[in-house]
Amino acid sequence: MPNIILKCTYSGGSSVLRNLTSESTLHDLQSMLQETTQIEIAQQKLKSGFPPKLINTEEKTALLADLGIRSGDSVLVERGAPTSNNSSAPSSNQTSSAHPQSQSQNSSTPTTVPKRSIIRKVVPSDNSCLFASIGFVLQGDDGQSIATALRCVVGDIVLSCPDEFPDILLGKKREEYVGWIQSPSIWGGGIELAALARHFATEIHVVDTQSLRIDRFGQDLNCSEKAYVIYDGIHYDPLYEPSPGGPVTVFPVGDEGIESAAMLLAANAKKAHNYTDLANFTLKCGTCGLGMAGEQVARQHAKETGHTNFQEYK
Repeated sequence: MPNIILKCTYSGGSSVLRNLTSESTLHDLQSMLQETTQIEIAQQKLKSGFPPKLINTEEKTALLADLGIRSGDSVLVERGAPTSNNSSAPSSNQTSSAHPQSQSQNSSTPTTVPKRSIIRKVVPSDNSCLFASIGFVLQGDDGQSIATALRCVVGDIVLSCPDEFPDILLGKKREEYVGWIQSPSIWGGGIELAALARHFATEIHVVDTQSLRIDRFGQDLNCSEKAYVIYDGIHYDPLYEPSPGGPVTVFPVGDEGIESAAMLLAANAKKAHNYTDLANFTLKCGTCGLGMAGEQVARQHAKETGHTNFQEYK
């Protein structure tokens, strides 16, 4: 069964949890967190998503997937007041229920062909693909200069919104994070997407090829427009709708037709296995040909060599 890898952030630091699977329950996660953070299960206050949302910790037998938690997510652990029903193991009469806490949606493959089409624009496979993708959909530019500029934008937003981006969420002091994210060797993710959605006052919808789910960043900002990128487990690319006047990259929030088109594109990519399973994948460096297993090894190789062109192989 697929492994689930999570980043745990707490007042004492951060840690990576690797021994969870698709069959793991909330109680399994909380038990591991208790060992890691020394915070008793009854006192754990858990958050995930961007901005962080409380995870319902009452249903101990709920599967992590039913709670909206997937491999690669970050879980924020805080010490709260003890609760009477959080300290014991799950009882036999408890049933699993879904309480998604992230602003995401699990979508099934569309059964009808949408009337509209959406196209994936491939950006360079380097450590700035997220920033290049956002540059294209919101600025019309996917060059290195816009990627560098957007890293600065993220730093400014993080500094100006300490409540939304506290040190414990960043995994480091705010000032340290701002310098860190400027490095072109650092990959972007959920924190950066949330900051960019806030800066542009536009929802950013990330279509996940493997899970066929959409993560929506900026949904709490009451934006009137949205833009799409697609994510294959490692790489981001921007999406656009072709038109006689040129690529259309920004859409009304209520535009369901373009969302159906985006989901169909992701479903076709999944069928062709054009995604990277972070828990069970092997990579080959396109620069030197070295084979390696797992995201962390690939990241280390990129850091040590500057090689960023990876392909999955079986």
